[in-house]
Amino acid sequence: MPGQIKIDDGAGNYTILTNAGSLGSDKTITIPNETATLATTNASNLGGLVLLKTATASDDPTLTLDDFVDLSTYPSYYIVLTQILAASDNVELRFNFRTGGSSGSDLSGSYSQGGVYWHGDATGGAIFENSSTTDYSVYENGSGNNTEEAIVGDGHLYPATGTAASSNINVYNFKGHKQMYNDIVRTIQRTTFHESVTAITGIKFFFSVGNIVSGTIRVYGVKS
Repeated sequence: MPGQIKIDDGAGNYTILTNAGSLGSDKTITIPNETATLATTNASNLGGLVLLKTATASDDPTLTLDDFVDLSTYPSYYIVLTQILAASDNVELRFNFRTGGSSGSDLSGSYSQGGVYWHGDATGGAIFENSSTTDYSVYENGSGNNTEEAIVGDGHLYPATGTAASSNINVYNFKGHKQMYNDIVRTIQRTTFHESVTAITGIKFFFSVGNIVSGTIRVYGVKS
């Protein structure tokens, strides 16, 4: 049946559009009285960021986000961690780069990193460098399992191409959370390198001991 579309600003000001087609019934769209840009959920480009993958923990041993790398469309990726909480106390949040697409596997070998950290509610901080681990890298260490110790952070992933002589580079910036071992707010920035040309297709997060109780990880493609 024909119907009307009513566009209302919520303050009594509205416009009615008459539709000759079949709406089933009249529809009302309420738009706040402010200036903004409206984008649909399937828009191809939301300010240069496109949500590609989401993983939400519910007492899981790992959070794996596979098969999101497409360098022909996205030269880099923005990864956001929201309230990642450990089941065990005083543990490391670790990650692996992944290869092989949807049936991916962990990228083994040496992960090198360096960075800097500082405290927001106490003195102390340091630069660290020339640090490496085998078959995984560290996102955060000394993580506790109290709710105020949940990890929040973000970073940019720059994958190797598979043929170019460049490294896999992973840069993360933390946004201050309490830590188990000293109960102070610490912010840390790390840069991780996997010095090979192996094409990576995903990333996996896990704690050194115990499960991931809760939290969400989102991966966005960054359009050039």
